[in-house]
Amino acid sequence: MKNVKGNILIILLILAAIISAGCTAPSDEVSDKIVVPNSIKIGLVAPLSGGASSTGNDMKQAAILAVEEINANGGVFVKKYDAKIPLELVEGDTQTSPTEGVTAVERLISRDNVVVLVGGFSSGVTLANQVPAVGKVPYVITGASSSQVTRRTDINTSYFYHYCSTTDDYSQPILQFFVDELKPLVAADRDLKLALIYRDDAYGKGVIESSIAYIEDNDLPIELVAQEKYPGAETDFHAYLTKIADAKPDAVYTVGFVQDTASIYIQGQRDVGLNTVYMAVECNEDPAFYDLLGEWGDGQLLESKFAPYAPEYTEMMKPYKDAYLAKWGVMPGMMGADTYDGIYLVASAIERAGTLDRSDVNNAIKQTNEPEKLILMEGGNIAFDEYNEISPRIFIEQMFWNNETEELIPVLVLPEDLKSQDFVLPDKYEIGG
Repeated sequence: MKNVKGNILIILLILAAIISAGCTAPSDEVSDKIVVPNSIKIGLVAPLSGGASSTGNDMKQAAILAVEEINANGGVFVKKYDAKIPLELVEGDTQTSPTEGVTAVERLISRDNVVVLVGGFSSGVTLANQVPAVGKVPYVITGASSSQVTRRTDINTSYFYHYCSTTDDYSQPILQFFVDELKPLVAADRDLKLALIYRDDAYGKGVIESSIAYIEDNDLPIELVAQEKYPGAETDFHAYLTKIADAKPDAVYTVGFVQDTASIYIQGQRDVGLNTVYMAVECNEDPAFYDLLGEWGDGQLLESKFAPYAPEYTEMMKPYKDAYLAKWGVMPGMMGADTYDGIYLVASAIERAGTLDRSDVNNAIKQTNEPEKLILMEGGNIAFDEYNEISPRIFIEQMFWNNETEELIPVLVLPEDLKSQDFVLPDKYEIGG
């Protein structure tokens, strides 16, 4: 009897051990298994409302297009998970306001847990919303041109990347264009008289500083005869333009966004009689700018690095324009092209990093060296220098009004290897305004 009981006890102990082993082994395996994330969150920082919403909407639409294209191919391969993971775009509306820009970035980082930020428009807004991102998340900035964005010394800028032109990038070719192309036509025997009218913000001030420095450092034959600054919300430019007209400039360099720059072009010619050459900065390469200007843009100039309305100059332009137009029913702008490239850039960096760790992704962005996309680069490759800045190629476009189609059509007049015609003086041009 004792032997029977002993055998039963042994059997029970063996069964208990088997059951215990059967219960614990699977849970250990589950705990060691890596869970693949449902998506890779990319934060879009853009002015989706407020004064620059036209530009912000272009950035958003271009970003969505890039994300959909990448996801159509399965997403981004991440080695850590041995899987392709789809991208998820999370929007952060800056409302064209520094305060709201800070709030938007804080939410994207802390609440939405994005891996990386792309976008940023308006230097003043972006300089503010950089602060909550310091050392936390890589930020590929596609729409703020102040060089302070990547060269400021009050914060650590190692996580910030300038995937757009700086004020130096475009002020230098603009000023050189005035000297090389305009001066021989209107001021062959004297210094060219140039007027500046600019937003009273980090963007406008950055252009002024870059322009003055370049003129002085290179002893350019340019005399700055007027410098008028205006608040960002200004709509009436008559007083500023009247002062400029009194200075009798040979050209006017305008530094504003779509609405204010278009108003300056129109009010200057139509109301003040300042019939001169006007030059605008690339953030105005937007369908709304052409619509607002209409025939008042005839013969006038626009600096850019992506020219969707001009004759196509690269193989990538037509597929992008066709896809954008088919999806959104409107033509793309330049800031959207920057942002489209930016999405592809961070997707490539995530794949090279092999992980979603923000620090590893940041290191991969820093090491980027790959062929140019929509935005053409000096040397043909996308790469960041010691300031985390790219070296984009700059264009000068001259716009012409077509009476038959009632459209404002630009052509490239710079650089030499891409231009389709030479610069000519506007029909109504008057020397000295």
